[in-house]
Amino acid sequence: MTGRIRSIKVALALFIIAAYMLSISPSVQAAQTPQFRIDIDSLTLQKGVAANLKLAMVDANGAEVIEVNGLENFDILSRSESSATQIANGVETNEQDVNYSIMPKKAGSFTLQGSVKYDGKNYQTNVLQINVSEAKPSENSEAEDVYVKTLLSDEEVYFGQKVVLSYELYTRYNIENFGFLDSPGLDGFISKDIPREQLKSEIIEIDGKKHAKYEAKQSMLTPIKTGTYTIPAYKFQVNVSSGSFFDSSKPVYLQTESKQLTVKPLPLANQPADFSGIVGKLSLDSKISTNTIKYGDSVTLQVTATSNGDLDILKEVVKDELPGFSVFQTEKNKQEAIANNQYINMKEFEIILVPKVNGDIKIDPIHISYFNPETGSYEQAEIPGTTITVSGEIPQAQAASNNETAAVEAVSINQVSYNSQNEGILTLHLKKAHLYIGLGIVVLLIVIAAFGIWFFSHRKKYDKTLQVLYKECMHLNDPTEIYNQFNSMIKHVYSISIKANTRNIIANRLEDSELTDHVMEIMDYMEQGKYRSDQANSFLKTKMKLIYKLLTNQRRRANENQAIRFRAQSDGSAVERG
Repeated sequence: MTGRIRSIKVALALFIIAAYMLSISPSVQAAQTPQFRIDIDSLTLQKGVAANLKLAMVDANGAEVIEVNGLENFDILSRSESSATQIANGVETNEQDVNYSIMPKKAGSFTLQGSVKYDGKNYQTNVLQINVSEAKPSENSEAEDVYVKTLLSDEEVYFGQKVVLSYELYTRYNIENFGFLDSPGLDGFISKDIPREQLKSEIIEIDGKKHAKYEAKQSMLTPIKTGTYTIPAYKFQVNVSSGSFFDSSKPVYLQTESKQLTVKPLPLANQPADFSGIVGKLSLDSKISTNTIKYGDSVTLQVTATSNGDLDILKEVVKDELPGFSVFQTEKNKQEAIANNQYINMKEFEIILVPKVNGDIKIDPIHISYFNPETGSYEQAEIPGTTITVSGEIPQAQAASNNETAAVEAVSINQVSYNSQNEGILTLHLKKAHLYIGLGIVVLLIVIAAFGIWFFSHRKKYDKTLQVLYKECMHLNDPTEIYNQFNSMIKHVYSISIKANTRNIIANRLEDSELTDHVMEIMDYMEQGKYRSDQANSFLKTKMKLIYKLLTNQRRRANENQAIRFRAQSDGSAVERG
């Protein structure tokens, strides 16, 4: 009984304490009146500079933003939503925010006011009066901690002249990434961008402060018509590292500077008839392999063209024929780049000169006309003239000589005796020495004939030089090296260089039409690019296999014919002996 009374007392005490605590605790009440307001970083903005705008909806769960009047005068760079709950003095407040990053499109005065729908009714926020000024001059941007520069190599160019458009990002912050929010595009120009992986970055110092400089974009522009063009301003985003675990970066929005570019027509006055079409300063460097050669050899002229203009127009260096030479031109290498915001172009040519005559052959200077934008006039780049001395006689066509028959040594018969007792029988009496000599000559002729038959029938097997040249050729990968090895094969078999002779001479020497066609295809491929493809080695080696097969078959047939002639000569000698 006592235990039960004690339990009742404890329970009663706990009830009294709980009731007291509830009586002294303030009640938490939810606010009932909805509120809608709009706020911005600053009421004074600058064109091209981003600002943060927030539309807050307090104690209005389920409210929806209908629109923000006046926002059409701004570019919306980003939009996000957030919510929060707060309890203060027993009052619970719920807030929903719609956040905008905006950038003014133009200067002027504008008003912003939000319109919200809640619980079947429309509500209006407060009104913001925004004043937007023009963008600051670009030189003042260096006072900022993050900014972007727009650079043009020239603001006034001629039609056909290359122009470099660059965007450079400068920042004192650690950044995660950056990029354009717009897609830059220009009418009236052909644009070629430098690949992103080739763009550079570096640490520089500006006014005693270290900045990271990034090449954000570089484009090579070629105008396709004259006139004045505006390169528009583009929106640019930089994600600055915040160092926070939950929010690793914070976006910063910038705008590039617009630029004016004027394209002028080329002057028609004093334009030379042989104008190459190159607009930009041009220089030519040349080097000749030798000034003294033998007839049948060739001279190589290496030419390097360098310009700040478009060298795609320059397809060949020698436009006209060079008296006394056959000319074969090949484009070897081409490079274009941007250095110090200036366009640079380089092209290399290899010119093979094959003499048609001997003696001293004079080569006049070679000129290429171009338009120099720096001087505003037409000028000429020159390859100096020279003299090539060609020694040796020009081979004359000769009729094929008749095959010489083997010399037959007559056997002298010193004594002939007729035996009248044996009619119908001729008896010869010879000296033993003469008989031995005659038999020796006959045996020697038989051995020579047999060796000739064996040699020519097996020459294919033992022509190791041709086999070695062919195997080496099939192991090469560089097209030029393959072509040189192929020339060695033809030279080995026919004693003629395809690199140092005209096509007529080569065709006459090769004789076989099928072989000639394949050889000419390879010459066209290497010297004129007629059959060029991405699978250069495959094309060359396939042709090499066909030509090697033709060469070996021709060699075999020639050996068989030669063997037949040797047998015929041997038989003729035997008959004559008989």
